[in-house]
Amino acid sequence: MDIVFVMLHYMAIEETKISIDYIRKNVDTEKYKIIVVDNASPDNSGDMLIKEYGQDIDIKIIKARTNLGFARGNNLGFRYAKKCWNPKYIVLMNNDVYLIEKKLMHKLEMEYSKSRFDVLGPMIMTGDGRCDINPQKSEFKNVEDVKKRIEFYKKDLRRYELGYAEILYKIVRIKNIIFSKNTRRNIKKDFINRAEDVKLHGCFWVFSNNYIKEYDGLDESTFLYWEEELLYKHMQYDRKKMVYTPEIKVYHLEDASTNACIKKARKKMIFIRTEYIKSLTALMEIYEKCDKSKER
Repeated sequence: MDIVFVMLHYMAIEETKISIDYIRKNVDTEKYKIIVVDNASPDNSGDMLIKEYGQDIDIKIIKARTNLGFARGNNLGFRYAKKCWNPKYIVLMNNDVYLIEKKLMHKLEMEYSKSRFDVLGPMIMTGDGRCDINPQKSEFKNVEDVKKRIEFYKKDLRRYELGYAEILYKIVRIKNIIFSKNTRRNIKKDFINRAEDVKLHGCFWVFSNNYIKEYDGLDESTFLYWEEELLYKHMQYDRKKMVYTPEIKVYHLEDASTNACIKKARKKMIFIRTEYIKSLTALMEIYEKCDKSKER
């Protein structure tokens, strides 16, 4: 098997169906499979997907019994792909990402022959015209940076729980507009050039067989958010290669599943801050583990 696409689905069924259509239309190999992992969608959209695609030989629908979150949900599909097909590449992708690249396999093979990458990320295009989501830099230099961010989000969560965060940030935005200087900022264009040893956005990760042989998916310490930092830190520690290439392009709608789940803005922000804190706590533990290993 050349490549398996693992797509995590939660309620946003139209986005999932469109994403499947893009893969089928543009993937440049017949040796592919699509695994859709329904993360216990409460709207029965998992059953709808089984009804529509259950007989298709290129698609496998897996239904989780409970919402496993991002990493564990993706790992259901990753492990199934590894066990059943042992492909050259496994792609973990959001259901709101559309494969507009028409030479994906060809370009992956070219890049792999050059770099023997473990994880690869493409140029990510969005509806607002941005192309700079990849590559990324780590937001933390050490464990103390992580601890500071945890404390910040704990305070921010309290603001939202008490109901005055929206007013506070509205005042801050108005103040910034009034007192900001009308100067042009230098916009970084890192997305133009290929790069190695960089953090990659989690909406579309390509894992080579190097990674597939050694790992069974992602770190399962989190439910949602900061998976990019976790993967980046693990790859640094294990001396694995992460590559960004602008030669491969995908389109990302952003936040389709989260928005389908949480409609109200305040409720959404409380959910996000709560998960931020949990995920950063897991990241902090990894930093502490790495620091201890360096001391030995």
